[in-house]
Amino acid sequence: MFQSNNYQHGLTVLITTYNAANLIEKTLEHLQTMRTIPNLPWEVLVVDNNSKDDTLSLVNKVWKERTELRIAYEKRQGTGFAQFTGMQQARYSYIGIVDQDNWVDEDWMEKGVTYLDQNPRAGLVCGKGTPVFEKAEPPWFKVYQQNFAVGPQHDSNGVIQNQNHLLYSAGSIFRKAAFDELVGYGFNPLMRSRSGHSLLSGDDSELEILLRMIGWEIHYMDDLNFQHYMPAHRLTRRYFIKLRRGLGATAVYLDLYRSYPKSRFGDIKSASNDWRSLLIRSFARVIRDPIALIASLLPNYEANFRVAKLWAEEGQFFERLACGSSLQETRNQLFTWLDSLPMRK
Repeated sequence: MFQSNNYQHGLTVLITTYNAANLIEKTLEHLQTMRTIPNLPWEVLVVDNNSKDDTLSLVNKVWKERTELRIAYEKRQGTGFAQFTGMQQARYSYIGIVDQDNWVDEDWMEKGVTYLDQNPRAGLVCGKGTPVFEKAEPPWFKVYQQNFAVGPQHDSNGVIQNQNHLLYSAGSIFRKAAFDELVGYGFNPLMRSRSGHSLLSGDDSELEILLRMIGWEIHYMDDLNFQHYMPAHRLTRRYFIKLRRGLGATAVYLDLYRSYPKSRFGDIKSASNDWRSLLIRSFARVIRDPIALIASLLPNYEANFRVAKLWAEEGQFFERLACGSSLQETRNQLFTWLDSLPMRK
């Protein structure tokens, strides 16, 4: 396994933030009441992603711990970019991912750090979020709660054996050596999570796929817990449609990673996977369920599986349409880089 001597054993709590003046105070308060590990150094690293409000002044006002709080900046818009910058600048061997609306449990550090100490092949360990609602929980929420980075992620603890099972990384703890190994191979994130007005996601899924490729394990702990605040605007029909379409758009890029093993080592003909063929197939999936198309225009159908699936397929089609032939070039460049990685089992 990759080793680095550029950092000492400890924990960097990474918070990427954008216009979080109404959220950041409680997030930091939970970190300040968290139980720490004696003699384990730790820090909080806040990466500001072009906030226009007084997020940073609140950060400096609220933080009262003797533990160092550092502020970094990422001008490229998107939490994927901000997180990548933060992980590069982390000083310690473990990196805890705490979103600006995550409230970690008191034992979060103790459990996460101890778990990684005991499992040296784990590239990261993911936990479980519990929603805290600003207003009443929508009737459809539990069905799609993992889209919002809450709820159980696996039926058992330990290493995730299914290579296609991807976890949300909110509340997780990464091993910096695993991330640095990827960077050493020339990794540059393809995903631009929540960039601009888009709800693209998948920066965490991209890292999970790549860590597995180079031999690291992904683990799950159902008692590595945090609360995830759900403001009212995230519980609206409009936001849910946007979220589902963003997940569909994200799948366009994750599908490149998924197709790589079969394209390189299987019997799939590249001609059947050119950008035009994929675009046509994506459009066919959008129009194959006319009842869902009609229902998607009517209120109160968010909980319908066919309607939610349609919105994701719409997002995938429009992302493929926007990319056009450039997606083929992206695929070629990605596959060339993946060919250079030392694949391990």
